[in-house]
Amino acid sequence: MNSFFGQVRAIVWKDFLTEFKTRELFSSMFVFAVLVILIFIFSVDLSLVNSEEVGPGVLWVAVIFAGTLGLNRSFTLEKENSGLQGLLLAPIDRAAIYFGKMLSNLIFFLVMEAFILPVFMVFFNIDLLSNLGPLLLVLLIGTLGFSALGTLLSSLSSNLKTREIMLPLLLYPLMVPIAIGAVRLTEQVLTGGALGDMMNWVGLILCFDVIYLAVSIMTIDHILED
Repeated sequence: MNSFFGQVRAIVWKDFLTEFKTRELFSSMFVFAVLVILIFIFSVDLSLVNSEEVGPGVLWVAVIFAGTLGLNRSFTLEKENSGLQGLLLAPIDRAAIYFGKMLSNLIFFLVMEAFILPVFMVFFNIDLLSNLGPLLLVLLIGTLGFSALGTLLSSLSSNLKTREIMLPLLLYPLMVPIAIGAVRLTEQVLTGGALGDMMNWVGLILCFDVIYLAVSIMTIDHILED
């Protein structure tokens, strides 16, 4: 067990060192997320609509679209530099490769969200600090499912020539349940409602988180071998 967690930790550390040297993954995701928010700001008249009702959808669209850029690079960079082949030849558990990449993506996404939340708060004129705890919980469980599913599909689409097109086509339809639940919960939090009143949506997101993680564990061996 210690060996497994050590392998996961080594992969996460490798990804962090790679990103620290280039900074291309985080910077591209952050800039894209800000652009998405800006586009919605200039296309919606906030004097006519409620920011708390429009904002949650905009926030999650920015997170998912920007996160897709990171997912496209997750396994593609490994294949371009023969890093994935080296990992497969090493005496390492295939599930450790998946969890290492998934945790790296999750941490990158959460850091990106931490940077875009102030931008979102300023442009939509929404006070996030009063309900920051519940909002961070919603972001965590929603991003966990996105990272779990996205990492699996990224490993699958990395073997395809049209991977930049195939990843969104595979990812977005399967993300619908989590996206809907996350938007509804975020709206509940921003409007000052109690998160406990919508535990059915929390349960839905957590259920899909578990399903995506379980499916990934069962299939990652076959996907990486291909």
